[in-house]
Amino acid sequence: MKSPIPFGFRNFRTVLGYGLTLGLALSLALGLPSRLAAAQGGYWEKYSSESFTLKPKETFQFHVTFAEIPVRVWKLVVDGGDWQCDLSVFRVRDDAILYYKIDERHHEVLIPWGQDEEVMVAITARSQQGNYVVDIMGPPKGQVQAAYSYHVNRALEAYGSGQTLKAQAECETAIQRNPDDAVAKVLLAGFLKEDRFYGQADQLVDEALAGDLPADMRQLAVDLKGELAILLAPLAPEIVQAMTKAEEDLNAGRAADALGVCDDILAGTVKLDGAAKGQFEMLRGRALDSLDRNFEAVDAYTRALHLTSLKSDEAVIYFYMGRLFLKMENLQQAQGAYTMALQYGLPTGLDLQAREDLVQIEKRLQE
Repeated sequence: MKSPIPFGFRNFRTVLGYGLTLGLALSLALGLPSRLAAAQGGYWEKYSSESFTLKPKETFQFHVTFAEIPVRVWKLVVDGGDWQCDLSVFRVRDDAILYYKIDERHHEVLIPWGQDEEVMVAITARSQQGNYVVDIMGPPKGQVQAAYSYHVNRALEAYGSGQTLKAQAECETAIQRNPDDAVAKVLLAGFLKEDRFYGQADQLVDEALAGDLPADMRQLAVDLKGELAILLAPLAPEIVQAMTKAEEDLNAGRAADALGVCDDILAGTVKLDGAAKGQFEMLRGRALDSLDRNFEAVDAYTRALHLTSLKSDEAVIYFYMGRLFLKMENLQQAQGAYTMALQYGLPTGLDLQAREDLVQIEKRLQE
């Protein structure tokens, strides 16, 4: 049913985006509705308000596109006073249900928003005729910020729910669709840093800083660049270049090429400190793991553990050892490795995956 009420969305072209404060690198959940509300402190301004009457079981529908409301997030409020209604909000592009509740007098929906976004809203009266007020709420004026792309928003949502691999894939898709998507590069660099792919992360941050970044993302990129500079400072340029090449090969599925790079560096004449050797041994272990050279991979991970002095690095190595042991059907060793990884402190996404694997391992050990 076509909406009988003109909401005048085209008057919202100046609706403002949210201003967010980003502290630690990879505060990626900034795209989630709950974090958006917290970041804003609950302050919203009304940009449009319409009231209308619906007969029993009558439905009122309308679409909203990003071109009509170019913001990072907005809030839909439907109030029926003494009358209940059902409210559905669907994202058109992927048929995702953003909100669905029935028989409520008051509905509030925070809608993450970005380029190419579109939602369909359906309001259905219950058994009685009722008068309903629909408000479109936005952040306070004076906080204009550029919205992110569709795939960046999906990456933020995936990361917020602990699906780091999906979030990383969404960022990669965003960059494939638009090589100038600097925000996607910052977020992907953050994922790669957490995964100890320092060289590739540093390269992506440089590309992002050379592009068009909103102020908050630019600050995140600067902070990330500083952290990576410390991590890469002891390394000669040719070592950083080799590390980046190995990381890129691994991510692209070229495990044999990555292994060759690591072997050449470890057997070469360039002097490496313990941390750098540990990094290459971990990369070497992952390459061997991908090639199903399992026992050699275990040896490489073990050497990496002996070479590293940081608990955070040990946690990631133990995580990959746990995953390898699980692949080898060595459940008890996988359980032990994952347990150590969690004790030493894993990044969010790896932490969730380790816990999920541990649950499955414990079930299998009890069979």
